[in-house]
Amino acid sequence: MQQVIALVNHKGGVGKTTSAVNIAACWGEFGKRVLVIDLDPQGSASLSFGIADDGTILLNALQRTTALPVVSTKARGVDIVPAGRGLAEARQRFVGDIGSEILMQCLRYTEGNWDFVIIDCPPSFGILTMNALKASAHAVIPVEPNYLAFQGLGQMVLAINTYRSKNPALAAVRAIIPCRAQMRRLIYEKFLDKMEELLPGGVAPTVRENVSLAEAPGTGLPVVLSYPHSNGAYDYRRVAQWLLERLP
Repeated sequence: MQQVIALVNHKGGVGKTTSAVNIAACWGEFGKRVLVIDLDPQGSASLSFGIADDGTILLNALQRTTALPVVSTKARGVDIVPAGRGLAEARQRFVGDIGSEILMQCLRYTEGNWDFVIIDCPPSFGILTMNALKASAHAVIPVEPNYLAFQGLGQMVLAINTYRSKNPALAAVRAIIPCRAQMRRLIYEKFLDKMEELLPGGVAPTVRENVSLAEAPGTGLPVVLSYPHSNGAYDYRRVAQWLLERLP
């Protein structure tokens, strides 16, 4: 049975989409079959795979509770459910407990032989993110190791745990991925320790600030394909292997 993982953070620019795309591509390299669900109306995960979409097909599938629209990518073993700006209407159309279970229902109708499903959530804690958490067994939080991002991280973990106390079916926080790290700064080690205190044993290997990670989306390929020998590719291979060893 496929494992469903939500990559979530209510703050943008922390490496969430970059992590979703490259973990999927790494798992594909490792011989796994992966479905990426782009649940962000910005469609950044889709664009990172070279796919432009307006999001209306995904929105219609959610409205009708039917199979999700799946397309193949150039990354080995990786398919994607693309999104775009039209998906933003979901915020107004889906409400309440029933509205937060639509993605889970659609996944049940979606046929595919995947080992993992990775959901790239929007940078908010709205109805789309709640759909992702209800459909997932695991929540993974990419975060930039600095003071403001750490405060937001604590709020995110608290929010997910609070929702889980009322609804145990929600995803549990399994990992924190330090992203865009500048490891020579003294503050890096300080916040790495704070992350470990927040989620003992759940801090993934660090992803360093690297120009290849910024340039890869423009190529329409994950960094492990566009710049396979870069530090960014090396770091995400380590993260992907670490996650494989720790997911139940």
